[in-house]
Amino acid sequence: MTIINRRIKRAGNGCFEIRRYSFPLLAVAAAALCLCTYLFTSDFEVKSNNNLRQTAAATSSISNFIDAEKRVYTLDDETNVKIPSDMQGKHMTLEERVRYLELKTNAFMNFGTDPFFGVDQKKNTCSKMSDLTEFGCKIGRDEVKSEAQVKEKCPGLFDHSICLDGLPKPGTKYEVKDEKPPCLIYDFGIRAQPQFGATMARDFGCEVHGFDPSPVSTDWWDSDDAKSLRDLPNYHFHPYGAGGTDGVVTLKEYNWGQVSILRYNSWQFDCEGKDEGSNCGTKFRDSKSFNLDVKTLPTIMKELGHEGRTIDVLKVDVEGSEYAFLENLLDSSNGCPAFISQITLEWHHFSWDMRYGEGSNPSMNAISTLLHTCGLKLIWR
Repeated sequence: MTIINRRIKRAGNGCFEIRRYSFPLLAVAAAALCLCTYLFTSDFEVKSNNNLRQTAAATSSISNFIDAEKRVYTLDDETNVKIPSDMQGKHMTLEERVRYLELKTNAFMNFGTDPFFGVDQKKNTCSKMSDLTEFGCKIGRDEVKSEAQVKEKCPGLFDHSICLDGLPKPGTKYEVKDEKPPCLIYDFGIRAQPQFGATMARDFGCEVHGFDPSPVSTDWWDSDDAKSLRDLPNYHFHPYGAGGTDGVVTLKEYNWGQVSILRYNSWQFDCEGKDEGSNCGTKFRDSKSFNLDVKTLPTIMKELGHEGRTIDVLKVDVEGSEYAFLENLLDSSNGCPAFISQITLEWHHFSWDMRYGEGSNPSMNAISTLLHTCGLKLIWR
């Protein structure tokens, strides 16, 4: 979970918080999770398939040769790679784009001074860090029904820490008549556990928007379990997710009833029931697919009428979609989302740079480097 805090920068230095949990790695690179407060046929069939491959390759080559004269190359094609711009679509200057590209590529390739930049903690200038347990973990709140459950359930329900500096004092009430609520919170990734956003709405009077396209989340929102939140005028749920593009994407069945952009290998080793020294077999893993709506942050802010407003806390816990979501955000804000005060996020499915090992991840280093140049510092992990 990564927390990035710009509000501190306004008073002193910006801050970017990270906490990491690592699981055992296989061959250095393995699926993992990082919380930061800022992955046989017969001979005849083989020969037949080889012939088909050769024919297909030849056909493809001929097709490419024939189409070459007709093809028009354009450098402004944004089908897969966006041209960096601001929120209004104005592109960077050539000099800015060169430096932006330099920051991206050098940080990703660890061609810099710190191969662990994405997880190295910077000076913590926040005077009050909190995972909100002291405010939201109360008997009678959501799933907490006894003192025993306070110790049993709360650690898993409150695992996103934020800096409280600059936020409203606990106990602040939301007033419907207020044209501008005291704070704005975006909570991406809820499942059926909305405690983070719920606490910010109930105990800090913030305007909270929760986002999650998972069937488990939409079912929860329509159930009696979410009635108390549905009755809050300052809590709003949206049945779509965080994405690097706007539209429908295919997400796969994931842990705890959630969905993820991660696609597991279809064929996996199966050693169950095999004696030591015997050969393992293979099995087919069939993950259920869901075609669900996702949106980029600029699109969401525009649709909700939040352009020009500050997002006081952006929480991102989206089972692997955080990379595309943040990359699009950076590319859509001239590399600097100055309208965000804090980001608390959870990294998923990352691998380590084999040259440096644990703690050195290209994608995390690149995104953290870009956020750092924007004044968002890693202050805790």
